[in-house]
Amino acid sequence: MKHLDGGLENVKGFSYASIKCGIRYADRLDYSLILSDTICNAAGMFTTNRMTAAPVKLCRERIKGKIRGILINATNANACTGAEGFSNSIKLTADVAKKLNLPGESILMASTGIIGRQLPLDKMLGSHDELVNSLAPGNGPLLAQAIMTTDTVPKQAAVSFTCEGREYSIAGTAKGSGMIAPRMATLLAFVVTDAPVERNELEKIFRSAVNKTLNSITIDGDTSTNDTAIILSPDTGRYLNSTESLAAFTGALEAVLMKLAEMLVLDGEGATKSVKIHVINAATDDDAMLIARAVGQSLLVKTAFFGNDPNWGRIACAAGYSGAALEEEKLSISIDNIPLLTNGVPKNADYSQLEVILKKRNYTVTVDMGLGDGDAIMLTTDISYDYVKINAQYST
Repeated sequence: MKHLDGGLENVKGFSYASIKCGIRYADRLDYSLILSDTICNAAGMFTTNRMTAAPVKLCRERIKGKIRGILINATNANACTGAEGFSNSIKLTADVAKKLNLPGESILMASTGIIGRQLPLDKMLGSHDELVNSLAPGNGPLLAQAIMTTDTVPKQAAVSFTCEGREYSIAGTAKGSGMIAPRMATLLAFVVTDAPVERNELEKIFRSAVNKTLNSITIDGDTSTNDTAIILSPDTGRYLNSTESLAAFTGALEAVLMKLAEMLVLDGEGATKSVKIHVINAATDDDAMLIARAVGQSLLVKTAFFGNDPNWGRIACAAGYSGAALEEEKLSISIDNIPLLTNGVPKNADYSQLEVILKKRNYTVTVDMGLGDGDAIMLTTDISYDYVKINAQYST
């Protein structure tokens, strides 16, 4: 497997377009299209929030069909918009499909932005000629920029891998820096590949990969109405099916998604640190994830990270209320391998050494439960003054 520069433009068989439609703001890229040269198998994972945006509902209806593209808009979530919002999603995808001589149901849709406002339908419909005419294989970087909301940098990743005597590529782009929590958060992620994978196999692999990567990050504990992660793979009728080939594909996909996950965390709103919470030796993997989530989402823990404070008591407290099995006399906590608590007993740590670690941009907190072989990782951030300022100033 080889990591590649750039993102979506590395994968053959796809074109991209991004334009300034003026959906909410006058002079920014905000409307995009991904188009495959051929029919694709698609798999998706979507928000767990019961308040579900119109484009998510549309994707859930169409995801198992013969897919050719994804229509994407930023700055307006089309969430909490009722029947009109859902109808608008159908009208927009149908119009784009018509201009491409494709069935309406072959186009998926994703939206991100302000909640509770109807899309400017006429303006968007009127931009479709420009959008379709802008399609080109090299426009991946523009799309990565166009889907941003409060993000400060575009996020893209790509790898190539070889199996069955051929080289394939997988690439992705994602957005999200706030309202990020486990089980998909305000994040949009789009992955394309020229590797042909059967749809049921693709769904299984994608679900597992997302759970290991995008579902293992948290910035602020909020879960959005619009979470969408989609992968497109050409439906050639001849698929990668050997154990070795599917393992190579899975490894490459996980590498792309983990790179995107790390970039999402590093770009967390106001974040100054990206911290890996690694829970080991829990009673079960599920217990390990409960603990990792509790620690990663604790505001007291996150403010301690911001203050460069090795406050292991807050970490222990979060583990205790997580709902997972815990025996105090077996609990150990360390930061970058410096023990703070061992088998329930506080350690006299070298605080000058800890101070150096805690001022770094990245470090690891290890929570050893001493109960079994359960293991989980959560990527989190600190919470800074800027997080409050950014979100207080985000207009409704």
